[in-house]
Amino acid sequence: MYRRIPVLFLTVVLMSVFVGCGSGSDSTTSTTPKATTQPTTGTQSTTTTVNTCASVPSGSQPYTIDAKQSNASYEVQEQFLSKPLPSDAIGKTSSIQGGLALQLKGVPTITALKITVNLQTLTSDSSRRDDAIRGNWLNSNNYPYAIFVVKTPQATTSGNYTSGQQVTFKLAGDMTVHNTTHPETFAVQGKLVGNTITGTAKSLVYMKDFGFSAPSIFGLLTVKDGVTVTFNFTANEGGCPQLS
Repeated sequence: MYRRIPVLFLTVVLMSVFVGCGSGSDSTTSTTPKATTQPTTGTQSTTTTVNTCASVPSGSQPYTIDAKQSNASYEVQEQFLSKPLPSDAIGKTSSIQGGLALQLKGVPTITALKITVNLQTLTSDSSRRDDAIRGNWLNSNNYPYAIFVVKTPQATTSGNYTSGQQVTFKLAGDMTVHNTTHPETFAVQGKLVGNTITGTAKSLVYMKDFGFSAPSIFGLLTVKDGVTVTFNFTANEGGCPQLS
């Protein structure tokens, strides 16, 4: 009788242990769904962002103007009454922004381009001239920007391109100055090395086409209508330039 009691007691203890282990297993199972939700959150946070630059045509790569390595300038011929020969007035600014879209497959083609220059920041060797340009001639205090836009795809060369090769081509687009838009064509020289485009674009622009006359100050100073506009540009691949 007394021998059966320890055996019975031991049996009860063992059953309690097994039941306790079983309860622990059920508790672990119930927490499993919480653990599996954590990797899902981590996966979402590392999703790669897709370039959705809407202004860049499909199949083209965006290139953004580097203002620190670019500038825009004008050159115009002035004649002072007190001087026998005319002189060239030159003004420059690095306040230039924008970019272009370039299709490299096959014949390299510019599929879109937009360049914006802040005319208020043009600086020459004469502060009096600069003030007159802002207040009177260009009236850039009221019309601060010159904008050149290309919307029609234009090839930069007639064949395949080799990195570092300099190409020369014509680039036609619309220029807006003084709230007036007129078609202009630039002669361009440029090259692509790695991910960077460098070059120069130049055109002879007439003031009358934009609704204002060449300056004349009481016959003491006259300016010939015909302004050489030049862009010296560096553009790096990437970014999302606004091209429309």
